[in-house]
Amino acid sequence: MKTTVLTAASFSLLALLGSGQAQGNLVMPAVSIRPTTATPVPTELARQVLVQPARLEAAVAPGYTTAPLTFTLLSEVATEVYLRPSDPRLVFRGPKDGQVSLTPYTLQSVSFLAMTAHNGVIDILNAAGERIAQAPYTVFSPKSVNQSASLTFSPLTQKTSLGYSVSSTWTGLREPAFSAGINLGYTPPDRLEGTISLNVRW
Repeated sequence: MKTTVLTAASFSLLALLGSGQAQGNLVMPAVSIRPTTATPVPTELARQVLVQPARLEAAVAPGYTTAPLTFTLLSEVATEVYLRPSDPRLVFRGPKDGQVSLTPYTLQSVSFLAMTAHNGVIDILNAAGERIAQAPYTVFSPKSVNQSASLTFSPLTQKTSLGYSVSSTWTGLREPAFSAGINLGYTPPDRLEGTISLNVRW
């Protein structure tokens, strides 16, 4: 047989309901819900925007054919601008019309995808179609080798050393990497020495 346990709170609720039934229907206060919509921020016609960084550069990584290009726009007023790259190989990762909404004194990040290494310019237009800024950019080709050079001098021994090294770029977990280097040293009056190194890493 099922047993029902009533607590003190249950008795209070039953008593309230019973009292309501005895006196008439239980009336609950009316609650009205009114949907609200956010008021759009009024925009102004932009006359200038700041592009940062000053030099827009990207590089295709070894093993890739594309590279992302990202920078920021800054405006003093709430406005809308439109981005127009001069080269179709640079694709805007946003609305098809290139529209970007800017709020005052807020860095707005924008992103493009370069389909290959190339140079170009991005025109920035205001809502009236006027060009208010330009952003030249460079997308470098992937490097085939890494290079470094060094020059050192020791005041104690008067020795001057010159070094140069070159190494292959990393392209895969199983791909061996090669590096080679040469070092030359000269100590007055007539001591000349040097070393050559070759390394393979896999």
